[in-house]
Amino acid sequence: MKLTCILIDDEPPALKLLQEFASRIDFLEVKGAFSSAESALKFLSENETDCIFSDIEMPGLNGVEFTKIVNNFVKTPEIIFVTAYGKYALNGFKVEATDFLLKPYSFEELKTAAEKAMKNTELKRLANTETSENQHFFLKVDARQIRFEPSKILFAESMKDYVKIYTEDRDIPYIPLITLKKFREVLPENFIQINRSQIINSDKISSFGKNTLSIGDRNFSVTGKFRDEFEKRKENLI
Repeated sequence: MKLTCILIDDEPPALKLLQEFASRIDFLEVKGAFSSAESALKFLSENETDCIFSDIEMPGLNGVEFTKIVNNFVKTPEIIFVTAYGKYALNGFKVEATDFLLKPYSFEELKTAAEKAMKNTELKRLANTETSENQHFFLKVDARQIRFEPSKILFAESMKDYVKIYTEDRDIPYIPLITLKKFREVLPENFIQINRSQIINSDKISSFGKNTLSIGDRNFSVTGKFRDEFEKRKENLI
C-alpha cells in the first residue's frame, strides 16, 4: 500500500530537502510540492491525499490555520508539521497533528513520522470500509460531527466550498464544509449528479420527464453532460 502525500514549505531549500527525504521512503507517493498553504488548498480542492508534511511559519495562511481548514474535509489527511519553531508544538497537537518535527531533522525522524501516518491511514481505511458496509457516514457541521444515512438524503446543492444537504427528516438543510465533488465520493451508487450544482437520490424521484424530474414538490433540470447518465438510470426507474 502507498501513502500519498503533499509537501508544503515556503523556503526552497527546506522544500527541496523534504522532497529528497520523502523520495527515499518507498511507501510514500508524493503528489505535489507547494510553496504556500494557499496553493496546496487549491490542489486539495480537486485532489485527495493521505498525508501532508507542512511547515508552520509561512506568509499568508500559516500551517496551523491551514490544518484547521483541512480538518473539515470528509477524508481528513494525516498532518505532520515540519518547522524550525519549537514554540508551535503545542498548537500542532491542539489541531491533532500526527507528528511534529523540529528542523533540522534527520531522514530517520521523517521516516518514523511517515510510518505513524501510514498506520493511522490503514486504520482509517478499515473504518471507512466498515462505514460503507453500514451505509452511514459523518460530516462536520457547525463544530459537530453529524451522522448521515444515505437513505434519508433527498438531494444536495453546491455552494462553492460548501454543500446544502436536504434530508427527509429535517425542514432546513445541513451545510458542511465540503465541495460537491468530494461529497459525491462518499455517496452510494443510487445518487446521481444531474447538473453542475446538484446531486439527487434516484430512489426519491417521484416523477420524471425527458430532462426533468421531481422529488416531492421540488423540480430539477438535467443538463449538459449529465443527461447521458440520467438516461441510463431511467431504465431502472420504470
